[in-house]
Amino acid sequence: MGKFYAKFHVKHDDASDSYLRKAYMNMDLHTDGTYVKEKTDWVLMTKIEEKNVQGGETSLLHLDDWEHCDELSKDPVGRQNFIWGSPKSKNIDYKVEHPVFFNDEEGRAQISYIDQFPEPKNMEQGNFLQKLSDSLEESKNKIITNLLPGSAVLSNNYFWLHGRKP
Repeated sequence: MGKFYAKFHVKHDDASDSYLRKAYMNMDLHTDGTYVKEKTDWVLMTKIEEKNVQGGETSLLHLDDWEHCDELSKDPVGRQNFIWGSPKSKNIDYKVEHPVFFNDEEGRAQISYIDQFPEPKNMEQGNFLQKLSDSLEESKNKIITNLLPGSAVLSNNYFWLHGRKP
């Protein structure tokens, strides 16, 4: 059975401890559910309304289109368990451990990653996360699109990363 996680407003001013609702910040490419015990197989993003808006385009990247997927998904550090926590606003009182990369039943690389919540255990993990973040954000194959009110994106959370431009 599916579970509903979030509905939020992006506003001009926001004092949140997460950049999810901050209008003028880049939201780097990520997957959802990295810091919870439940699996997050699918992501449904919709825009219900829009008022006085400039920017805020949706960015998407499929692992098959990412130039460095093969290199980084096979890096042994990316297969180590990382600790993932979350800010107080998420109301999650535990941390989880899982690798950034793993394979599905057919041997295809999958990803579970967000730049906000990892707690690297050592410098090796920290350096890997920086390389991963830079590589994702610098990808020439990102899809940047304006999600219009009333439209939606449904994506497999382990093959598609999503983000938002300022």
